[in-house]
Amino acid sequence: MKAESGNEIALLAHDLRTPLAAMRTTAELIAREDLSEAQSGYLSILLRSIDALADMTEDLIRPSGPQERRIAAPGDAVALVREVCDLFRPLAEKKGLVLELALEPEEAGIPIEAARAAPLRRVVTTLVDNAIKYTADGGVRVSVHADTPGDRPDADLVVGVADTGPGIDPGERERLFAPFVRGRTGRASGEGSGLGLWGAAQLVRHLGGRLRMISPKSGGSRFEITLPLAAGLEAAPGIQAVADIDPPPHTGAHVLIVDDNDTNRRLLSALLESFGMTCDEAESGPAAIGMVTARTYDAVLLDLHMPGMSGLEAAGKLLQIRADEKIPLIAVTAAMESVGDKRLKEAGFLEVLSKPLSPGHLYQALEHAREHRENGMKPDAPAPT
Repeated sequence: MKAESGNEIALLAHDLRTPLAAMRTTAELIAREDLSEAQSGYLSILLRSIDALADMTEDLIRPSGPQERRIAAPGDAVALVREVCDLFRPLAEKKGLVLELALEPEEAGIPIEAARAAPLRRVVTTLVDNAIKYTADGGVRVSVHADTPGDRPDADLVVGVADTGPGIDPGERERLFAPFVRGRTGRASGEGSGLGLWGAAQLVRHLGGRLRMISPKSGGSRFEITLPLAAGLEAAPGIQAVADIDPPPHTGAHVLIVDDNDTNRRLLSALLESFGMTCDEAESGPAAIGMVTARTYDAVLLDLHMPGMSGLEAAGKLLQIRADEKIPLIAVTAAMESVGDKRLKEAGFLEVLSKPLSPGHLYQALEHAREHRENGMKPDAPAPT
């Protein structure tokens, strides 16, 4: 029964990737418009929030064993906490609260392993959300710093979330981190399931750290995450929230989009239009086969998971139709782990793009497709005599 529940959660997380990809692409398209400074700021928060949700879904889908986690560059814990604060600042301001991020001057960046970044973000998000939800007046103060206790050579990451709310009743503290348990203030609000703090504590424990609650003498509550940091990590460069390219017009290129999801097709079409390209749309593998039979395309963007004929099956048919040309096939998928990059290359795909799509990566893949097609259409060199 437990395994079944885990599979259902993984399936739900998998299905969430399609709307998240659509949200990310739509936001990227909006970013290309003329926006005010305030609009750009709001959009940046939206993009980072979508990326955070995407990270959470990946964490649920991928195997949890350290040997099976994807390799990624280390991240920056300070930037991560700052992004969570940016996400909740509008909500705090709406309630008339002050949301403060307290940093010491030397804490410009604290490296954290990439595999720990997504779980840490979830914990900080839960704590800041709770603090704002249950605080009526005053504010919330979030702090982050690296601490080296005693003579230990390695450091701890310490993240604190303090509020000026009603505090926690002493009689409720012992069961504070139990599942489905809610305090007096929480029950009075009528919101929540009693799983937030329990889930946060579980995540912190799995990361090798601890989560504790402190009752300041001045009132309110303070939750503190202490997490051992791995030595020798270098912080990754900051990730830009909007597309970092302004591609020149790709005049004359015509692309076929194959996807059973109408929203995905429309969003890809809008991106191609912003590149100065035109396109046709097919909602299935058989439809794509008919269209490729009738005309030539500069590239085919092919979704892998479609009902009836899969993307892999359609790819084989398309390559047979245009065997005399090097038709560039670009796989677009939200479930790379179910196919594998190596298998896709063997099936004849020139490029593989993961959802949510990066406009920059899409443009680069189409440039690669153009070069591949131009080289493929050149006549063979004469045999040496």
